Amino acid sequence: MMLGGLFGGSLISSQNMYDPAASQRLVLERNANYVLRVRAGPDMAHLETVDVNYEHVPLKIDSEDFTGYITVRVFGFNGLMADPCHPPPLQSVYFANGFSRRALYSIQVVGRFKGHGLTADNIMFGNYFDRSLPLPPFSGLFEWFMRRMDRTLVLDMKSDTPSAVSPLLATVQKLSYWDGSLHGSETSNLPQINNKILRELHPIDGAFDSEGRVAEYFPIKDSLNKDSKKRRRYFEKSSHRQRWKVKSSDMYAFDFYSPFIDVNHQCVRMPNAVVEPMPFFDGDLPLRYECRTRNGRHTFFIVQFELIPASRARPLQSAQQDNRPRRQYRDSGYEREILDPPPPYTEEA
Repeated sequence: MMLGGLFGGSLISSQNMYDPAASQRLVLERNANYVLRVRAGPDMAHLETVDVNYEHVPLKIDSEDFTGYITVRVFGFNGLMADPCHPPPLQSVYFANGFSRRALYSIQVVGRFKGHGLTADNIMFGNYFDRSLPLPPFSGLFEWFMRRMDRTLVLDMKSDTPSAVSPLLATVQKLSYWDGSLHGSETSNLPQINNKILRELHPIDGAFDSEGRVAEYFPIKDSLNKDSKKRRRYFEKSSHRQRWKVKSSDMYAFDFYSPFIDVNHQCVRMPNAVVEPMPFFDGDLPLRYECRTRNGRHTFFIVQFELIPASRARPLQSAQQDNRPRRQYRDSGYEREILDPPPPYTEEA
């Protein structure tokens, strides 16, 4: 759910709320003035630009709290890539068919949490902001509604650093788990990432589908569960979350996506076909997802959607091109410096 469902459309003035043409004009103005960039990293000081929709090159996170890989997919993405000579794919196969075809963006993470004493109750995931937000009238009603939709949602929207978060294992749409120390069985349904990463992950059969998307593969009460709704209902109870221990050898793969938030066009697409400018997302306020402990002392990873003014996009790309030889590029399991532009994306790559 997060903020896209919570305040979708609620910040639009009464004039625009009932004027689809005015809302459409505002969306078009945003699209003309801004370019989307996605960055991720272990903390705010170490964010890197993500190659969106490039299935074979996830971003690696390796910190004292978390080690893993992040893949970000955005439907119709036409924003900034890590390298200006590396154009974004026209589309990701992720959106073509299957359970996620209604998604407008996806954050897929595979890795392990390395802290001690962790449980499913103190690993939180959601939206965090660095400054107070101009809440609309009747926002309390929306908060009540969203708490009914997500019983684990923790809202703190009136503070100087607002947040809307839930326990990770209770909120992500797809979740797979396996013991990394046991090494997964051989399988033909491997995620579409390079061989070097596969040797690190040792995924078990059933953790991913043939397109590299996370499948629901999670044990509940000593039995295998493949129903995400059942798993989310199970972790609604704090006692169940507290009993689930997260060990450093455990591997988790999860997919969080939204059918309503269109980050590529900076708007919210409601089920009734209403398209409205997205609240709390502009050139000064990025949309940030963080996974951290409940007390905020440890951050596992961050994924941040940013709007870069179009007037700055070309100078940014020029600066990236000047620094290109220092960037590492992973290809077929090996790391090398980019001295030549990488090949264009193809499905066969």
